[in-house]
Amino acid sequence: MKKILIFTSERTGTGHKSAANALENKLRKIGYETKQVDSFETMGKFGLLLENAYIPVTTRLPKLYYTSYLIQKAFPNLIHGIVYATGKKKMLKLINEFNPDLVISVHSMFTKAISKTMRKNNIKAPFFIDVIDLINPPRVWFDENADFHFVPTEEIKQDYITKGISENKLLVSGFPIRDDIERRTVAKKIDGKINILLVNPSVKLRKNIKYAKEVSKIKNASITFICGRDERLYETLTKMQNQGEISKDIKIYSFVKNMNEFLDNAHILLAKAGPNMLLEGARSGTAIVVTGHILGQENDNYKYVTNNGFGFKCEKPSQIYNLLNDFIESKKIDECLQNVLKAECNSGTDIIVDYIHKNF
Repeated sequence: MKKILIFTSERTGTGHKSAANALENKLRKIGYETKQVDSFETMGKFGLLLENAYIPVTTRLPKLYYTSYLIQKAFPNLIHGIVYATGKKKMLKLINEFNPDLVISVHSMFTKAISKTMRKNNIKAPFFIDVIDLINPPRVWFDENADFHFVPTEEIKQDYITKGISENKLLVSGFPIRDDIERRTVAKKIDGKINILLVNPSVKLRKNIKYAKEVSKIKNASITFICGRDERLYETLTKMQNQGEISKDIKIYSFVKNMNEFLDNAHILLAKAGPNMLLEGARSGTAIVVTGHILGQENDNYKYVTNNGFGFKCEKPSQIYNLLNDFIESKKIDECLQNVLKAECNSGTDIIVDYIHKNF
């Protein structure tokens, strides 16, 4: 039985972990032994500090996060050098202990450091990178020493070729999406109440509260708000609801493991421009409203929705009621529920695993 080691992250949002889980579940089903590694743990206390700071920094200090993004963009080799210097010993130990036949990274910071560790120690297992950013992948994803790259779009493939990556080391795969979110082939119908799902729609607490209040004004709607790993948001919304400041009719959850069920029931998804959430929403056949983004690589992700005609962008809570109400009343939502069936990039799990199984 061949063994595959996957470098991911447990606490920097949900995208990396979700992608790793999707790949792992599919690989195991066809007979591979797999193991996931929290990449930041290889860097010891410093790495865990960085990982645990992700949610607080992106939600409370977005400009600080954007500054770190600009540093990564301008000095990718500096970032790789820091990761390598602090993580190489633990990386080597983990790789040697598991003795994999293939290593995959689904986190941008852990690309060159892993491939360098493997080269320096004469580890012959191939090293693959699965790029899980949608429009403008950070430069730290790029590693000319990787044996293969899975990239989300043809545009990124051509960009990598321009940068010197051989075409035979590239495959346009889209994103690895968890297999319990089935790709919808028939448009959702609205019979009775319209189901609106909000998944942590903004990086800013005040905006999230405002979105909850404004969306609750929509008539004949069932509204669910999922806060994800933002515990501060969950505690705040729950407290406000108990005090009567937010409608009692909104169902509020923290992190959930059955996102597939929520998406399957939703007609409209309001979410930040995180690629994983947008792709999961599209795969589930849901119309999407992009309500926020993390400064940096998420800036243009909304175009995946707007350019393909299955939703719109609204990052101002004061406008969301009027726009949503018009979207519903004008029946534009029906057109979006048809268009989303044609959305691309959301079948990456099958494409990636099929490639590995046939060529590795």
